[in-house]
Amino acid sequence: MGSLRIYGDGITPGGRPLDPRLNAFRADLADQRLADIVAAPRYARGREQRVAVGRAAVRREPHESAAVDTYYHYGEPVLVFACDGGYAWCQSQLDGYVGYVNDRQLAAAAPATHFIATVGSYRYADADLRASTLDFLPRHSPATVAETDLITRGTHYARLDTGGFVPLGCLSAAPPGSADIVAAARLYLGCPYLWAGRSFLGIDCSGLVQNAFRDIGVVVLRDTDMQQETIGGAVPVTGAEDLRRGDLLYMPGHVLIHAGRGSVIHADGASMMVREEPLAEFMHRSGLGFGSFTVRRCPT
Repeated sequence: MGSLRIYGDGITPGGRPLDPRLNAFRADLADQRLADIVAAPRYARGREQRVAVGRAAVRREPHESAAVDTYYHYGEPVLVFACDGGYAWCQSQLDGYVGYVNDRQLAAAAPATHFIATVGSYRYADADLRASTLDFLPRHSPATVAETDLITRGTHYARLDTGGFVPLGCLSAAPPGSADIVAAARLYLGCPYLWAGRSFLGIDCSGLVQNAFRDIGVVVLRDTDMQQETIGGAVPVTGAEDLRRGDLLYMPGHVLIHAGRGSVIHADGASMMVREEPLAEFMHRSGLGFGSFTVRRCPT
């Protein structure tokens, strides 16, 4: 997956309980790597697989009505520890998130040859933009191309090893990137808000931060509380003059990216979209002062 760095190892400091979102353990089974930490009736070595659909809902329990905590994306490598009634209990090898996904949405592991370089690409049933669409593959998705040199009406396509075709212009040999996290976040302006979402089809506030960091080659953890504890360093802020471009402003359950010149970008649950707006307007509308935020400054 390139030269990505991970902030935070998923194990809380100071002897606090392990976070089940980042460590695979339950009453009957645990990840073999936790054998010296977690007592369990049995342990399992994770089986390497990858996600074979654009977005796989990651649920808290192995059934369709269970809460969705995040989404795994196409090509994302996972470790599968068990299968329960059609659901795989697994852990992302990208950001470490643990949960249950439909086991029909997984495929055998394979090395990536390309990445989705646009904000997303449709996967078609045939090498033709007029063909029926099978799926939507989000930005950064690693893909294994099985065939190229497929041209229909001047558009070049690639056939994926999992089936379907994507326009070759949506792929790159290296992961896509942006100048900084602000430029990356602006790619998602107007995108609909979706709790637990991480793609242009729908994204939440911490998902926006996570995707923005992917564009500068850094993997950060998934949820706001995880990010607040692990990204960069906390800095004291008493006024707008203390903020820098790219600072992250955390408040309980929400995060905003400071875009410079007094504006912020965030996936806003009030307007239900990713928007850029003056920080002063957000603070006035929310009844907040600078003391309400924990500001993290990132060494990027």
